[in-house]
Formats: sequence, C-alpha cells, structure tokens
Amino acid sequence: MGSLDFGYTSWAQEQAVRQGSPDDNQTENQLSTIVKLLQEQKEGGIVHTYLTVIAFMMGLAFVILGLYIGQEHNLSILTKRLYLAAYFALIVPVTVILIRHIEVTLSSGQLDEPRLFVTFLLLIPVAASYVLMAIRSRGEILGR
Repeated sequence: MGSLDFGYTSWAQEQAVRQGSPDDNQTENQLSTIVKLLQEQKEGGIVHTYLTVIAFMMGLAFVILGLYIGQEHNLSILTKRLYLAAYFALIVPVTVILIRHIEVTLSSGQLDEPRLFVTFLLLIPVAASYVLMAIRSRGEILGR
C-alpha cells in the first residue's frame, strides 16, 4: 500500500508540473500581493512610530514652553537658557522632519497621500510655538 501511495503522489506531482502554469501564475500573483501588503504594513508601522515620537516631542516642547513662560519671573538666567535650549532641542528637529517629509512627498508627486495632510496639520502647532516664542522674546527685548 505504501508503494502505491508513493506512485500516486509522484503522478500527482507530475500532473501539477505539466498543468502548473495557471496555478503557478495565480500563486505568484497571490505571493506578490502578500509581499506588497507586508511592505505597506511595515511602512505604516514606521510612520506610526515617527508620528508618535513627533507628537511626544511637540507635547514636551509645549510643556517646557509653558513652564518657561509661567515661571519666567522666578528663574535665573541659567535656568531660562536651559529651558530655551531644551525647547529648541525638541522643536527644531520636529520642524526639520516635517519640512523634509513635505519636500520629499511633493517632489515625488504623491499629492493624494494622507500623511501629507497630517504633516501639514502638524505644522500648525509647530508654527504656533515659534510665534509664541517670538512674541515672548520680543516682549523681553521691548521690556528692557
């Protein structure tokens, strides 16, 4: 019985090889679809991580900005400079990352990409933080 099973298996494999072109093509298409989906999922995970880091850095920058503005009259010059250094160490890389992403996306012609819209939305609080800091700095300069 074992040799008959082996013979049938060999015959089935030969038939699959002879008639295999439609099945192979279908399998190849399915595999390429799976690979594309996996690549998109990987890219989505990376983008999700980047957006989380950017949001965290922006939140931290705003906390530092709020602490700086709220406690400014009680702070020494060194502490004020540390607050400003921490703020700009967080907000400048976020700005560079966002502008670079916009530049790359626009230069590649992917205007309908949803992440581009999110990037433009993230520029609003970044620009607002620069405006707040400029107003604050201008107030300090005029106050002296």
